[in-house]
Formats: sequence, structure tokens, C-alpha cells
Amino acid sequence: MKPMLYLGSVDFPSQMAAIEKEPPSAPTPPAPLTSDLLGEPVGLELTNVVRVHRMGEVAVTALRGISLKVAPGEFVAVMGPSGCGKSTLLSLIGGLDRATQGTVLAGGRKLNEMRDRQLADYRLQHVGTIFQSFNLITTMSALDNVALPMTLGGISPAQRRDRSRRLLETVGLKDRVNFRPTRLSGGEQQRVSVARALANRPGLLLADEPTGNLDEEAGQGVLELIKEMHGLGATVVMVTHDPDVAAVADRIVRMRNGNIVEDPGGPSTPTQTEPPKTPVRRLAWLESLRMGALSVTRRKLRTSLSSAGVAIGIAAMAIIVSFASGIQDSLTNAFAITGQLDQVSVGDGTFGPVDPTKHKPLDAASLAKLAALPNVKDAYGNLQIEGTLTGGPTALSNSYLTSFTPLSETPKALAKFLAAGGFPTSDSANEVLISGDTATKLGYTASTAIGHKVTFSGLYPGFFIPGTGQQSAANSLPIDLTIVAVLSNAGNIGSGGAYFMAVPYTTATTYWERMAKANSWTADEFQSITLVADSSGTVDKVAKEVKDLGYQATTSSDFLKGFSQFITILEIGLSGLAAVALIVACLGIANTMYTAVLERTREIGIMKALGARSADVRGMFLSEAGMIGLVGGTVGLLVAALVAVVGNVIVNNIAAGQGIPLDLSVFRLTWWLILGALALATLFSALSGFFPAIRASRLDPVTALRYE
Repeated sequence: MKPMLYLGSVDFPSQMAAIEKEPPSAPTPPAPLTSDLLGEPVGLELTNVVRVHRMGEVAVTALRGISLKVAPGEFVAVMGPSGCGKSTLLSLIGGLDRATQGTVLAGGRKLNEMRDRQLADYRLQHVGTIFQSFNLITTMSALDNVALPMTLGGISPAQRRDRSRRLLETVGLKDRVNFRPTRLSGGEQQRVSVARALANRPGLLLADEPTGNLDEEAGQGVLELIKEMHGLGATVVMVTHDPDVAAVADRIVRMRNGNIVEDPGGPSTPTQTEPPKTPVRRLAWLESLRMGALSVTRRKLRTSLSSAGVAIGIAAMAIIVSFASGIQDSLTNAFAITGQLDQVSVGDGTFGPVDPTKHKPLDAASLAKLAALPNVKDAYGNLQIEGTLTGGPTALSNSYLTSFTPLSETPKALAKFLAAGGFPTSDSANEVLISGDTATKLGYTASTAIGHKVTFSGLYPGFFIPGTGQQSAANSLPIDLTIVAVLSNAGNIGSGGAYFMAVPYTTATTYWERMAKANSWTADEFQSITLVADSSGTVDKVAKEVKDLGYQATTSSDFLKGFSQFITILEIGLSGLAAVALIVACLGIANTMYTAVLERTREIGIMKALGARSADVRGMFLSEAGMIGLVGGTVGLLVAALVAVVGNVIVNNIAAGQGIPLDLSVFRLTWWLILGALALATLFSALSGFFPAIRASRLDPVTALRYE
């Protein structure tokens, strides 16, 4: 029993309008009626058509001025020996090839005057082709093969899946929809080819030796399907060697040596006029991306190798950039926590080189003068006295008393740097904060040191430098202090055998004045002076005013700028290496895509025969190349994220071991870095596939279909 060919109603674009299931009656063309299988039948008229193939300097004439008319709805069989021009004739009628001379009319359209884009639209909308070698794409299922013309025509996924299933059911392959061609028999593959030919409701069916590769039973089944399509009104042109196959046609045309040697003539019908132009729906860019992604998944090993190169380049670049960004952010946060972003340091180059010729005294008078500058909210000096500390088993020489920041300017966040205890109760209290090393030397732990008394006896103003002839204080005035806090290792001001302590600001300055008066010290009272700007926006202005007075001034931003420049130079250098890796990966992608073009030449020919434009082929290959980059970029970012997490854990553990209570996330993968890396990987990969995609889009469909 022959399968029934009625599919029911499905909503498709108007340009693929259907006709009714009423067979034509010669000589009058069949009236267009309603059918879900076919469109308006196409009449053909070839006049003095010549086709010359050129291979270098050699010219081969395939058609020698033939003329042929085929009425709409007529079934014509073309017979002749191999090489007589039958397939060339079919290619011209199907819009796959162009006549060297003469005119080819199809449904009133002059095919020889159409641009490639228009010919692709003609093939997609009006022509269904059944090939001798089936020409199914082996990496696609039967369902996807049938749906391919509808995909190229911009039909929605739901509609094309539904119609493809119905068409496969119509040709008797209901249970084979998900089978790939390699799992189908020859007859089943040709039935898939028939279903695909009907996908976009063509008005013209071209069959090139449709039974040539089939056994008698399978061939007869395919031939019955073609007869039924003709019975529903389709124009059919079939090329065959078999007289029994040709006998089912309304008319048999015989060819030899590029000429028509026998043509009984068809029914006399009025010439079809060119139909009005209608907008053509085409492959959507999302579908192009999807098809590129499917191509990638079908070649897993090659995709993995190509993506690996991209992943290495993107991972290296992301790690470098995230490190550069993270370390600068961590440093900036550290300055912000300690309140240094709003400060101007006045002195001999706290963050920069010392210039002795620009030195000016840093004493109480200078402090008052600088504090009076506009935009200065507060000012305080930073002094230091070297002496001896007692209060433990032995006296600690090489001990340094420093002034603690005034409590009004001490950020609460600095409490993180205390291993035990708290801030002084007031700026004038006889209290002291000692380093962890100092507490150990005094015989205490951080917690047991709190509340104990120590005595400091000053000897030298500032740092004592051996060999300079500097004399110790004749009157070393002892000062008794109560330990209120022990600094963590991160809070230590120095190391290397020196013991540091911080005394409340007023207590320290008063002690200095007493020591200076008792010993006639002439050295500067302050090592540096800190000015606190009223806002971060006025810091640079304050620094300029200080410099105008002849003082040296630096800000934390000066240090950050210098550090940032160093990191930037390092980042550029390392990123260059990562870029080289990425470029090498892109060359690999280009090679992969060129190889893919060669391997898929026949597939490209099939797609063009079905109506794919050059832009569609180009878009699919670019999408495939970009998808490889996207996969590689994603993997590279995952590697970079793993390195960032592990790196931050290690750095923070080391910092915690050193008593640094800050979050030192030195690797920071920001959203802009992630998006930028993915865009870069995709763009570079797509560009790598550009020339292979151009080559694929320019392949001649006839030549590509013959490629083995």
C-alpha cells in the first residue's frame, strides 16, 4: 500500500503558498488548489542555452544551444548517455549553475539574470531536489536533514519539527526520525531525500537518477512517491538512464553530446509571467549560532584541542589582569582603612627620594604654620626618640618611642592590628602600645603584657646612627608607662633587633619637649608632619600649597601612582606573552576551520543546493569559529577563577600568619574582565575563521556536490 500524502494544516510563510491536490489536465495547466505538500507549479522555458565549462585553458561544452519548454505541472524525463549534459541541464533549471549563453526562464523568472542571492532564494522557495547519491548530511538525524531547508527559510523550530515529522511519516519513516543516514538503508535515505525536497512546498521537483543507487523494490517505492507529487500538481523534471523509470513521465526528452535529439513536445500553455516580489524569510542569526554550536559538538576532539589553546591564552591573560587589578585594589583598601588617602605627609620624602637641599625644619612652629593652610582639617607631627626600655628581666636598648596618632584621627579599623588590648584612653595618658617582639623580650605574651608597667629612658632624638659622633643625652629622663595594647606583627613599625612602642600623642610631644630642654637638642622635633585634608578631593591641592611653602610633600596617591605604573608595565609585558599564546591558538583555529571547509565541502554544496546563501554559509562557519573561542574562553576563565580562589586563600593565610588582619584578595575577577575575556576570545576566534568562512561561502555548489 502506498503511503498517503496528506499532512494537515500547518502555518507557513505566504511565499510558500500551497495548491490543491488535483492532478493537472493537459493541455490546460492545473488550477492551483490547496495542499500542504506543494507550492505553485513552475513552468520552464530554455532558449538557445549554451553551457561551457572552463578548466584553465581547456573549454568543455556541456550544452550546445538547446531549447526546451516544460509546462507547469508537467512530468518530463530526460534520458541520454553519461556525459551528454543531462545533469548540467538539471543544474541550470535548479539555479545551481548559470548558462554561458541563452535564456533560462522558471516561473517567469530569468534565472540567468539573477544574482547569486536571488538564485538561492529561488532554490529555497520553489525547487525541491532529489539526488542520486541522496546527499544527506551524515552528522544530522533524518529529522534534522528534512528540517534543514526550513531552517534556512527562517521557520520556527516548533513548526519545522512538526512538519519534518509529518513528512517523514508520509514517506514511511515514522520510526526512523532520529536515525542518522549511516543507520538507514539506501531506500530509506532516498525517502528522507524526498521528504527534504518537499520541506518548503516546492512547485518544481528535480530528480537526478533518483533510483540509480537503489534496488528494484526501493527504487519503485521512491518512484511512486515522485508520481504522487506530480499527481498533486508539481512540475517534475527527472534525469534517468532507465527506460522503465522514464516511462512514468508525461514526456521523454532524449539528449546526446549536449543537444536535445528527441523531444515530442509538451502541451501548449501560456508563458508564466514573473510573480510579484515578496519578502523572503531567511536563516536567523540565532539559528546560525545554533548550527555553529552543533557543528562544534559533532567534532569534540578537534574542538577540544583548538579550544585548549584559547583557554591557555585567556587563562594567562585573565590571571595577569586580575592580579594587577587585585593587588592595586588591595593596596588602595589598605590605605583607606588606615586613613591615609586623605593625608599629606610633609618631610624628607616619606614615599619618595630625599632631597637634602629642600629640607626645612619640622618643629612646633612649622606644624602651626602648616595647620593654618586652607583645606587642612587637622595636623600632627610624628616624632621618635631612641632610648632604653626596662620592666622585664633585662633592659632593652635600641628601643624607640614613637608618637601615636591623635585619637581623633585614629581610624577604628586600626584596632584590627592589635593582638591584645585597646587604644590609649586619652592623648595625654601615660600609656604605651608595644610590639609583639618587645612583649616577648620583656617576658610577656600579648595577653599577659596588658596592664604591666615599663619605664623608658630617652637617649637620642630620632634614629641613632653609629659613627656620626652623636652624643647620648646627658639627662635621660625616665617616663613610666602602662602597657595598654600589644601590636600584631603587621602593626610593627620595624624589626631587625629594634623594639618599638607608641605613646599617646600629647604624652610623646611633652616628653620630647622635656628631653630637648634638658639636653639642649637642636634636631627637628618631628620626623614628618601629617596634614589631614578636609576631603580626598582637596589632597592634591593641599600638597601643592605645602610645596609652595618650600616643604617636600607626598601623598598616598603618589605612591599608588608609582606602584600602578610598575604594575602596568609588568602587566603589559606578561600580557604580551599571553597574547602570543592566544595568537598561536587562533592560528590553530584557522587551520582547523580550513580543514573543516575541506572536509565539509560536500556538506556546503548540499546546503547551497537547498537554498543557503553565501552569507548563510559564511555566518555558520564564523559562528562555529566563534563558538570554539567562546568554549575556550569559558574554560580559560574557569581556570583563572580556580587560580584566583586558591591564590587568594594562600595569600590570606600567609597574611594571617604574619598578623595582617586585612582581606588581601590579590586576584580579582571582575565582571568587566569576564565579559571582556569572553568577547576577546570569541572575536579573535571568529576573526581566525573569517578567511576559511569566506572560502566556504564562495564554493561553487555544483563542484562542491561532486567533491569526495
